[in-house]
Amino acid sequence: MTIQERVQLRSFNTLGLTSVAEFFVRATSSEGVLEALQVARAKNLCVRAIGGGSNVILPPELSGLTLNVALKGRTIVSQSSQEAIVRVYAGEDWHEAVVWAHELGLYGLENLALIPGSVGAAPVQNIGAYGAEVAERIARLQVIHRRTSEVLWLANSACDFAYRDSFFKSNEGREWIITAVELRLSKLPITNITYPALIEAVGSRQVAPNEVMNAVIKIRRSKLPDPQVEPNAGSFFKNPVVTQEEANQLKEQYPKLPQYPLDGGRVKLSAAWMIDALNWRGQSEQGVFVSEKHALVIVNRSAKKSHQVIEFASKVSRSVSERFGVQLHVEPEQVAGNEY
Repeated sequence: MTIQERVQLRSFNTLGLTSVAEFFVRATSSEGVLEALQVARAKNLCVRAIGGGSNVILPPELSGLTLNVALKGRTIVSQSSQEAIVRVYAGEDWHEAVVWAHELGLYGLENLALIPGSVGAAPVQNIGAYGAEVAERIARLQVIHRRTSEVLWLANSACDFAYRDSFFKSNEGREWIITAVELRLSKLPITNITYPALIEAVGSRQVAPNEVMNAVIKIRRSKLPDPQVEPNAGSFFKNPVVTQEEANQLKEQYPKLPQYPLDGGRVKLSAAWMIDALNWRGQSEQGVFVSEKHALVIVNRSAKKSHQVIEFASKVSRSVSERFGVQLHVEPEQVAGNEY
């Protein structure tokens, strides 16, 4: 294991921001993670774990040890006539893992195709798209405690999954590094086409899983900019969730604002619709702009520092709050320079 000093992390975040790690190590095995943590403790360094960097806003300087979790491997660990448990290590590319499982005839991830990022990052955000969330398929997670080096498996029920949220976003949860994910997948050709855009793409007829995945990929490519071409972190804002009373009031004022009922009398609103209503699409400041393809995506054209992205996003968020009385929350994690 080689620990490097003053490493530029521009290629480790899809926004393409300049960020220098004080110390950096790439771990390709659980043993490598444990060794890196041991070194960090010996040198009294804080630790920041990163994967593909598709959902983070990195600061100009990252103190301590930045640990790139790059464990690879995909395997079936158990199966029955109707389902299988697959283990995918944290450093694997998420979309490639979805395609791998699908080609094995293991279904349930099709709606989550083409989401950028690593497998290890997927549970943290509880990634979701087109009516599905990864939490629905997670059986358990292998994790390592960054302070004590304890290794254990966490069941789905211990992860506190919610809309774009999980245990791993809490102060306690940040202490754990995800090294592997086990997913419960179906051998039966199940599909989920409840989302309006999918219904529009494939109709209400019975469809095969490959049709769903192809439709999802086609929709995403048509609506979302490729981070390799236009640096971005995917959806920059979460869709806000409000009470039924608040939703009713908004419906009276803005009858075209899309609303999606949730459990517990809560309602999810379309952040993209509100941003579009304020004509932000295509607007730019400090080398940062709202994508022409999708109002939820903020693209970095030439900004070098995180504050340029954050200041622009704050203007968008404030305008939505002033017009609609709804607070938008940023989806990518804003990384503190000295955060554990």
